Formats: sequence, structure tokens, C-alpha cells
Amino acid sequence: MSSKALVQLCEDLGRFIAAAHDTCAIVWNTGPSPSVVAGCGAVERVFGTSARAIVGLPAATLFTGGERAARDLAQAAANGPVEEHRTLLRGGQPFPAQLLLSSGPGGVVALVRDVAASQEVVNAALRAEDLGRFASLVAHEVRNPLSAVKIALQTLERHGTLAPNDLRRTSIALREVLNIELLLNEVLEFARPPSVTLIPGDPTAPVRDAVEGVEAEWQGRGVAFRRNLPERMPPFAIDPVRVRTAVKILCRQAAMAAHEVGGGTVEVSIEVQDGNWELKVADPGRQLPWEQREKAFVPFTPSGARGTGLGLAVVARIAREHRGDAKFVDAPQGNVISVTFAA
Repeated sequence: MSSKALVQLCEDLGRFIAAAHDTCAIVWNTGPSPSVVAGCGAVERVFGTSARAIVGLPAATLFTGGERAARDLAQAAANGPVEEHRTLLRGGQPFPAQLLLSSGPGGVVALVRDVAASQEVVNAALRAEDLGRFASLVAHEVRNPLSAVKIALQTLERHGTLAPNDLRRTSIALREVLNIELLLNEVLEFARPPSVTLIPGDPTAPVRDAVEGVEAEWQGRGVAFRRNLPERMPPFAIDPVRVRTAVKILCRQAAMAAHEVGGGTVEVSIEVQDGNWELKVADPGRQLPWEQREKAFVPFTPSGARGTGLGLAVVARIAREHRGDAKFVDAPQGNVISVTFAA
């Protein structure tokens, strides 16, 4: 097998493992002093250097056993595909690896998996599973009773028979219940495993549904909603449930920001440009400083009325699921958040 053929084989393997963050493919020749012929995949993550930089290095620099280890592995692979667990070197430091080896005339092709990195992924998945179970417990034990409290307070507020001081206390209690409900919704959504199903559809329908739902929640509380939405839009690849979730989060946070300054109008608009569509939600609240805006989409960085800091992180995740992004944009007053969704 020629060196060119080995490189081609390595590139072919690289296409299969492109999405694996803990696995790469490397090829070394079987000459008197074996050297690396090619590398692809997550070479930088596994070996701490780029695929280009690894080519030409002595194979001995990759193994704790040096050149002899490279030759031993070549000999083991000569009898057919083989799996080995070895300690390899990354920048001179050892790390545990799983190798899948195959051989041909002139070289060895190895899939190298960083076992420690793989374990990190497993641990992260277990933590996410625990968080999901906790979120389900919260939904059952806290969210449902809280909804009953909210309905009772809303009934009292609208009844019209309370004394002014009692009405003020009821409004304060209801506002705090809404704050807690917003926090719980953000935690539950953040804990939900990422899942998106893109289908062709008109984005105005889920956007309009979400705005109407939040508007009903804030009816009679000094916060109004203005829509600037097209009557109809051409179909885009969207997940209507995820779009609705993003709009609800943005509208609820905008309503809280408006309520903080005594009320006002939240404006929701859609524009189509360059084949993509852009959602904007503007609130009349206190304008956030730039340093807070830069961190607003990072989890657990709350700012003012914007809840736990998880809501905007969820919005950013939904935007990425639609190959878009979320950001603050300049405004003369208040705050405007723009979310783009790619075609």
C-alpha cells in the first residue's frame, strides 16, 4: 500500500468520525524508523496538536513505549484488525487510549479514542439525566401547586372587592408568584434534553400563538403587546414547539422588564432578509449595560428582571438548533433582542 493510499484511507475514516470529539485516525509507516503519514478527526483534542503538525513526527513520540511500541502494534495488526488499550502521549504526558488497528503493506491505520474524554462525556450525560429527573420532581411538587396559588391570587385581584391596601398586597404576591413561575419554567426548559424536529412551516403561527399566550398571562397588569408580524410567510425549516418556547421566554422576560418600570408595551416583530427570518422582541425596561448584554446568553448569569439567567441561554440554544443566533441589538431606549433563524 503506497503512502498516498494510506493518506486516502485516513481521510476516508475521518469523514466517518468527523462528529466524534474524542476520536481521531492516524497512520504511520512501518519503516525502520516509523513516522506519522497522516492524521484526521479530533487530532488536536486527542494529541494536543494539529493534524498538519503531527504528520512527519516519529511514531515513537505518540507512545509511552516509543518506537518499539509502534512496531509491536504494527505486528499485532498484521494478523487482522485488532483492538488495544494503551497509554499514549499528549505533549509528553500520558493518557489512556483505545486503539482499533488495521494493517496493509507499508503502514498501519489506527482509530485512537481518548478514554478519559469519553468518560467526561458519560459523566456529563449522567449529570444531565439527574438534572432532568430533578426538573420532573420540581414540576410535580412545586409547579402544579404554584399554579393553583397564582389562579387564586388572580381571582382575588380581579374580584374588585378588596380594600386598596389588600389589593396592593395581592398584586405584590402575584408578582412574586410570577417570578417563581418564570424561574421554574427556565429551569425545566434548560434541563430538557436537546431535541429538535425541523419541518417546513410558516413561523408566524407559533410566534403569534406564543405572544397571545403570554399576553393573556399579563392582561390587566399594565403590560401591553404590539405585534408587527407578516400575514403570511414562505415556509421555513422550523420546529414549531421550540420556536414557541423561545418566543414565550422572550415575551415573559420583556414583560417582567416592563413591569419593573411601571408598565409599557412589548413589541414583537418579524423580518425576512437574505433568505433567513429574524425575530425581534423589544421591551421598555431599564437598558442593560453592554457588559451584562455580552454575558446574558451564558447560563446562570441573571440580570435584573431576566430571571435565573437560564432563559436567554435556552433561547440561544434554540437559535443554534435552527442554525441561527441570538443577540442584543442597539436601541435608543429599553432592550431589543434579535434571534435569527436560517432558511
